[in-house]
Amino acid sequence: MKKRTTVYEDRAAKEEARKKKRQEQIEKHLVVCPHCGEKVLDHMTKCHKCGGKLVPRGYTPMDEKKVKIIRGVFWGVTLAVIAVTFLVVMLYK
Repeated sequence: MKKRTTVYEDRAAKEEARKKKRQEQIEKHLVVCPHCGEKVLDHMTKCHKCGGKLVPRGYTPMDEKKVKIIRGVFWGVTLAVIAVTFLVVMLYK
């Protein structure tokens, strides 16, 4: 025969399972700092304990030339939208 549980026991069991799953997710993203040996997350660029520089796993910074091109296009489009809006307002005034 199956033992009956209370609502509180069910909630506690679900909460414990949720905590365990979250801890497993975090642990799979831990790496060891090569400078001090402390465990840090794999996306960090600086160790929280020793301040040593880390190379994030799976991350490569964007090329500076590409960043400048993207910024130029963004500002060009923004200024064009402002200019068109200004012209439309002036024409229909």
